[in-house]
Amino acid sequence: MAKEMKVEIVTKETVKPSTPTPPSLKTYNLSLLDQFVPDCYVSILLFYPANFDKGNEKIDNISHCLKSSLSEALTRFYPFAGRVNDCNTSIDCNDEGAIFIEARVEGVMALVLDEYSDFSIRKKFRLGGKEYPEKAEIENHLLQVQANFFECGGLVIGLSMSHKLADASTMSTFIKAWSDTSLNSDNTPAISYSDFSMASILPASLSRTPYSVPPNLAVQKRYVFDKCKISLLKEKAIREGVMDPTRVECVSSLLWKCLISAKSRFRVESTQLSSIFNQLVNLRTRSIPPLPPNSIGNIMLISYGITCTEDQTKINLRDLIIKMRKGLDDVCKIAKNGFKTEEILKNVKEWVALLIRHGLDSYSCASWCRQPFYETDFGWGKPTWVCPGAGADENFFTLVDTRDGLGIEAWCALSEQLIDFLEQDEEFLTFATI
Repeated sequence: MAKEMKVEIVTKETVKPSTPTPPSLKTYNLSLLDQFVPDCYVSILLFYPANFDKGNEKIDNISHCLKSSLSEALTRFYPFAGRVNDCNTSIDCNDEGAIFIEARVEGVMALVLDEYSDFSIRKKFRLGGKEYPEKAEIENHLLQVQANFFECGGLVIGLSMSHKLADASTMSTFIKAWSDTSLNSDNTPAISYSDFSMASILPASLSRTPYSVPPNLAVQKRYVFDKCKISLLKEKAIREGVMDPTRVECVSSLLWKCLISAKSRFRVESTQLSSIFNQLVNLRTRSIPPLPPNSIGNIMLISYGITCTEDQTKINLRDLIIKMRKGLDDVCKIAKNGFKTEEILKNVKEWVALLIRHGLDSYSCASWCRQPFYETDFGWGKPTWVCPGAGADENFFTLVDTRDGLGIEAWCALSEQLIDFLEQDEEFLTFATI
C-alpha cells in the first residue's frame, strides 16, 4: 500500500542568499580532505507529525517560511549557493543558489513509517525522487531541499548536501542554523554558525578527485538497538574485558562479528581470509587544539581494523573493539600532529592498498550518533523520526540515534544473502530488533 504512494512535485525553484556574497569571499577553497570525497550527496529526512492545519494557505505559509529562512542561512553558508570549479580545488561562490522542491504526497505519513526500510519509498522525498543523481547535477547544485506535504498534514523535509562540502557534522551545523533562523524569523540571533578555516589548515593539493566510486546500491535494512539492549551489549563487552565500551563500539563490533560469521557460511574455501572494518572518524574534537565544532567541510578520515576470519570461534567483541580502537588511535595521531599532508596521503594510500588486496572482506560505517538532528525545530515542533535519505553502497552502515538518544538505529546496506544469514543469527537477534 505505501509502496504505491504518489509524490507529486508542485514547484521547483532556486533559492539564493538573502544578501550577495562580497567579492572577497567569491572563492572558497576546498581542503585536501574535501578532495578525497567522491561526487555524491549526503541526505537526511526529517519527519514532522500532523500538528498543523492541512489547508493550502497553511502549506504556503510553511513553504514560504522554509524558503525565506533558507535564503538567510545561505548568506552565512555562502559556498552552498555556489558551484564546484572544474579543477576540484575550490567553489565558485556565485550565489546561483540552492534547489527548493515542494511536493504533495497522497496518503498518510503512518504508511511510510510502516515501510521505513524501503528505499524505493524514502528516495521519493529528496532530490525529486532520483535514486543516484548525475555528477554534473551534484556539481551544479550543492544543496537541494524537498518539502513533502502529506494529505494528513504531516511533513517530511528532505535535505541533500554535496559531500564535496559536507560531512554529517557539517550537515547538522547547517540544519541547526537554518531551523534557528526559521524559528526566530523576527529576531534572528547574531551567531556565527560556520567556520570555514579548514582549507587554510590543510590546503587542497590534488588536481582531481583521486578515485571515482560508481554506485553499487544494495538492499538497505534498519536494525534497532534500544537502550535496554545497548546496556546488555555493553555488559557483554565488559565481561569480555572491554574498558568503558561505547554504544557505537558495541553495535559496530556486533555487526562486524555477525557478518564475519554470516559470510563464512557461503565463503569459497581459501578466499576472504581476512575482514576489514572501516569507520569514518570526525576529527574536530580530536585535533590539538580542537577545531571549532561548527567547522565546515569533510573533517574526517577513515580508521580501520583488520582481523583474520579463519577461526570463527576465536572472534569476540573484545578483540574486534581493540582492533577498532587501534585504528582510531592511528588516525587521531594525524589530527593531533596538525593534519600534515604527507601523513594523510600515506594513510590513504595504505588504506586503498588494503582494499584492493585479494581475500579481504570490507565493511564501512559512518556514525551520526550525538548529532542533534532530533532537536531540529523550524517553528512547528521537533521531528518524530530522523533517518538517512540516500541509499548506500553494499556493505556500508549508517548509525543514527533513536529518538530518546540512548539507542541506535543501524541502517545496513547488504546483499540479500547476507541479510538472510544475519537475520537468522541468534546472537544478533538477542540485541537487534528487525
